[in-house]
Amino acid sequence: AMQIWKITGLVLAGIYVFAAFIGLVADFDRTRDTVIWVAVLGGGAVLVLLGQHFFRAYPWRSAVLVSVGAAAGALVLFWAILVPLAAAAVIALSVGLARQAPSATA
Repeated sequence: AMQIWKITGLVLAGIYVFAAFIGLVADFDRTRDTVIWVAVLGGGAVLVLLGQHFFRAYPWRSAVLVSVGAAAGALVLFWAILVPLAAAAVIALSVGLARQAPSATA
């Protein structure tokens, strides 16, 4: 499950970065739309990657970061059916793995 979570999260973050880049070259009506598009997708990608990076030390915080990042990008790309499905899978795996992780001593 951990390997699937890592690969799916990396692919999802890659899709978000690619879509953010497309948003930079797309012809949006307003600059504000471009900024929102890039910020949400870029931020989602960063949160997914940060969450995966910190999983060993902070499993629940990691699950929150990954979930917020995956959901943010999925909301923007809701029209692409596979992206929200992949985001839901990453969120479910994040929570499931965090539940199985041994609790860290503070």
